Amino acid sequence: MGLLKLSWLVFLCWVFSLLCFRALCGDSEVSVKFLKAPHAFSHLNTATFAFKVLVGGNENSCTNCSISCKLDDDTASDCGTMKVLYDGLQDGNHTFEVCIDGSQGVGCTTYNWTVDTIPPTAYITASTSFTNALNVSVNISFSEPCSGGGTFGCSSVNTCNLLVYGPGQVIPSSLTILQPNLKYSLLVGLSPADLYGRVILVMDKNFCTDNAGNTFTRVANSSFSVHFDRRSVFVDLRIHVPEKRLQLGHQTRTVLATNDYDKLKVYLYFSEPVRNSSTEILGSLNVSEGSLLPVSGENLGNRRFGFQVVNTSSIAVITVDIRSNFIISRSWTPVSSIAPVTFLYDSQRPAVRLSTFSNSRTKDDSIPVSIKFMKPVFGFNSSFLSISGGHLQSFHEISRTKYVAQIQADNDIVSVIVPQNATADVAGNKNLASNVLQVRHYCIPTISSVISAFATAIFLATSSAAGLLTVSTASLQSVGAFSSSSSLLASDPTRNLFRIACYIQVFALSRWLAVTLPIEYYEFARGLQWSIPYFSLPWESGGIHPIMWGTNSSAAQRSYISDIHDSEISQSVQLDAENVNIAAPVYGLPLTPMEYRSFFESQDINPEAEYIFDPQYSNGWRIFYRSMFWLAVVGGSLILLHALLFFILKFRKKNYEKHRGYGALTFPRFEIFLMILALPCICEASASIIRASGRIVGVLLLGVVGFSVLCLFLFLSIGITLGKLLQYKEVHQEGQNFHWYQEIIRVSLGPGKRGQWTWKNQTNSVYLIKFGALFEDLRGPPKYMLSQISMGNSSKQRDQIIASDDETEDAEAPFIQKLFGVLRIYYTLLETVKRVSLGISVGAYLDNWSSKTPAVILLCITSFQLFFLVLKKPFIKKKVQLVEIISVSCQVVLFATCFALLEKDLTDRDETKVGIFMIVVFSKGFLAQIINEWYALYIQTKQLDPAKKSFSIGLKTASIGFLLFFIPEKMSRNLESRLPGNPQEAGETGGETGSFSERIKRATDKTWPKQLRDLARASFTAERSGTPKDPSTSHTKWSGFWTNKSSGGSSSNSPADFKLKPNRLYKDLEAIFASK
Repeated sequence: MGLLKLSWLVFLCWVFSLLCFRALCGDSEVSVKFLKAPHAFSHLNTATFAFKVLVGGNENSCTNCSISCKLDDDTASDCGTMKVLYDGLQDGNHTFEVCIDGSQGVGCTTYNWTVDTIPPTAYITASTSFTNALNVSVNISFSEPCSGGGTFGCSSVNTCNLLVYGPGQVIPSSLTILQPNLKYSLLVGLSPADLYGRVILVMDKNFCTDNAGNTFTRVANSSFSVHFDRRSVFVDLRIHVPEKRLQLGHQTRTVLATNDYDKLKVYLYFSEPVRNSSTEILGSLNVSEGSLLPVSGENLGNRRFGFQVVNTSSIAVITVDIRSNFIISRSWTPVSSIAPVTFLYDSQRPAVRLSTFSNSRTKDDSIPVSIKFMKPVFGFNSSFLSISGGHLQSFHEISRTKYVAQIQADNDIVSVIVPQNATADVAGNKNLASNVLQVRHYCIPTISSVISAFATAIFLATSSAAGLLTVSTASLQSVGAFSSSSSLLASDPTRNLFRIACYIQVFALSRWLAVTLPIEYYEFARGLQWSIPYFSLPWESGGIHPIMWGTNSSAAQRSYISDIHDSEISQSVQLDAENVNIAAPVYGLPLTPMEYRSFFESQDINPEAEYIFDPQYSNGWRIFYRSMFWLAVVGGSLILLHALLFFILKFRKKNYEKHRGYGALTFPRFEIFLMILALPCICEASASIIRASGRIVGVLLLGVVGFSVLCLFLFLSIGITLGKLLQYKEVHQEGQNFHWYQEIIRVSLGPGKRGQWTWKNQTNSVYLIKFGALFEDLRGPPKYMLSQISMGNSSKQRDQIIASDDETEDAEAPFIQKLFGVLRIYYTLLETVKRVSLGISVGAYLDNWSSKTPAVILLCITSFQLFFLVLKKPFIKKKVQLVEIISVSCQVVLFATCFALLEKDLTDRDETKVGIFMIVVFSKGFLAQIINEWYALYIQTKQLDPAKKSFSIGLKTASIGFLLFFIPEKMSRNLESRLPGNPQEAGETGGETGSFSERIKRATDKTWPKQLRDLARASFTAERSGTPKDPSTSHTKWSGFWTNKSSGGSSSNSPADFKLKPNRLYKDLEAIFASK
């Protein structure tokens, strides 16, 4: 199509040039006569032009004429000689143009021709290249018409342009013209007398030419070979695996084993070529291990096929079998069947692992060392052990894969190693060098055992005191010893104790962080693992011992080993007649696949034997069993104890007419504490079994944890943030001025305003105690800001209540305070997320002791928690805020130290300093928590005496409350009459308590703002009547630092302003809040 368009374009240009020439020349026409030019179709790539110029049709030459010539689109050149030669022309259409410019006229003449230098050829194809038929159909296709000098013909066997070489001949009568001068078809007959042979079909030479005169030329496809074969086919399966004769039991057997991957090739040699392709033959082969891939190479005319065994394990027993009925020869004859071939491939060098029953930092003088090869080896003995810092006591061969040596320590550091190339396996693989087992002999640091024991004892004593006081308070509340059922009577000590347990848990779990800890801190943290809880199971007989690898160990960071050899099930090689009963009377009989596995495959290779790696790490189920078992035992026991005390109170409650509460023993307050404490343990156990085979169980447990965290988030968001369940109320005193040190305390620890949580459904106020563990010590988003007291400079205003015009009884809190209140309430969620992350990180990285991920994650979370704590000041009480800042800061220092240990290699001396420093960090936060708890216990004991706030009377009251659990009802009546809050005793003692109760009773009948005004007036009246007037007695007490009361004046106020201590007002406010 392109050639045709080009021809038309040339023709139109020629016509246009002729018209122009005639128009320009006028009467004096100038023309060109070509004397020499190429043919219209030329097979030459050169062209010679010779011409002369005619003027007016005469042969007179043109004088003073300028002659230019141009080929195709090239630049015109002068050709005054009127002879031009062009060479190197491309195939295709060309145009030669001659232009004359002279006094006689102007004109141009063109000449067009086509260059074709490609000779014609023909392609031979047949219906098949291999056949057993008598005839074969042949197709002949020409590249272009070849009619010059004659066309393709086949008039007879001897006169045919298709030549046949071999036992065959053409059949002239079968010649068919499919397309004139282009396509032909005919049959070639094969000799029936020959069983096999080959016929070559070739086109004749130079029997025709094309239009340009190119002679027919044969190319590669101008010949074709046809093979025929009518014989049977046999196959031989060969491998290049070397043979060995080994004495197995009492028989000599032939073993095919190799460690060379290049020898894992299977070759099939057929006696005759087969019709199947390599892919089809590959499909007829069966391999027991891995897969087969074709190997490139000579196939010897489809007689030889090679395959490489790939995708096999490093140790495998491979059996190759061929389904011969799927393979047929080119004459459709099935291949004869053969026997399968079995051999052992082992490219893995025997790895050897040294481990010890005792800790690699141990105080034992005799160190048992287990030498475990991952496969059977031959010729290994005690002489191949390299020991420094000790000497060999004994050596025992347990099997061909396991040996046990007893090393006596002579120095502080004992090192044991098995050098490489000491022994070999059946495939010839030399062993790898073992890990360098270093055991450090040491005594448990005194500071670790003393501090851990001290912390445990202090916590147990504090827990006992807090528990007894809580039980006693609950008992007193159940018999109606107090007029208010507020949770304040028992909430502070229990919350503080809960925070202490959480603090200890963090340091106990840090023992499993992905970092090699100093000995001092490691032993100390191990002494606190009761808080998780984590102990050996009762049925474990001490056969599992951990190994804490040193920083310079080249082996895995932790390994574990069992020293109970009698309970082992050895599945390694036993080359004795007692263990292998082989009936092999034939000398050198090859092994069967089952015998290969029985002799040379170790059944405990995958997974590695659990007496190399402790099940705590090689099998996450063990840590799961230990953690969950003791969690169930300890948690279940505490819940049963709580249930017992609860039912005792419930039974005693039936004997009282009035409805009383159960205090801190209200269900499920205690269970919520236990659930939050159990979260890290559950997460650790779940993450550990997810790494093993218990993914379903681990995911389910983590789902339970996630659901619990989601419930906490929904409770805080819907119940508190949106105000659906709870409301936080604060007492805001107007007109207060503070000293500079008080401002510092307010900025760092919070304002310390008196606040109270109330349940929106007043009939369900018991839920304040039930779910108080989640929010009761935190500041929330306040809805009311109560402005009752004006603290001006004038002495006349110091004891006055704000007038009704100045009062803001139900004022909404500013937006920024509401926002801060919303954020503060999520501190419980932040603490929970940190503990859950700690448990997951510990469980997920138990066997990885060089990862920075856990330390970085926990450091970021704890740092954010500290920032949140300092910025938002979520706690109501300033002392609790201070203690929490100290404890969280200690946790930040802990995780920062763990991260630093991953970055630096410390000497033993520096390691000791770091370990002591970490213990000191723990002690700092722990002592702050303990002091706060004992102070809370002291305050709670004083609150048991509502009248005088006496500690001794409160302690006596607590003793009576505790005895009420265990004495008969008649005696309990006598004890109840001795309580300080008993109505009879109150009536005898007179005045203050009774008047207080009466005020509360009258106040509850009024509206809430009126209650506040009345109680404030009553309180200030009492204070004014009992306050001395001497200004010199006025002073500011630092005890305000530990209370919820704010100071009431600035340094510029008169001394009388500092005497204003509205204690009675705060008592009444607390009673009102509790009643609400």
